[in-house]
Amino acid sequence: MDKLTFKTESYLINGKNNERFFPFLELEYNEWVIYENDIPKYFIGLHSDVESDFEIINWLLTELKNGKNLRNLILELGKKYNKNWDIFPSQRGLEIENSYQTEQLELEVFTDKTIDKIKTTPQHRL
Repeated sequence: MDKLTFKTESYLINGKNNERFFPFLELEYNEWVIYENDIPKYFIGLHSDVESDFEIINWLLTELKNGKNLRNLILELGKKYNKNWDIFPSQRGLEIENSYQTEQLELEVFTDKTIDKIKTTPQHRL
């Protein structure tokens, strides 16, 4: 699987028992992080001016051009594969002062291979 490494920042959130919030402020327009169970897991780039080699990306772009909402598409796609996916983390709240920390995270590039891997995992086939 292709992976990208991001240098990003994180913050502790007040009242969240040492959970860290990853805002990914360095992403470009049409780049997103897919969170699985509130953990950053996948990177997705949706550049509508270029046709992708991946069916899943082309499908998402077509749905977006037809007025669909990206967050809803990712939520529905996750449910289809028994995954708790979202493009927004739920760890929002008041930042704990002086809790800023530089992080290096590796995210899998979201492609057809991602979906194929999920389809073939034993837990999904049950």
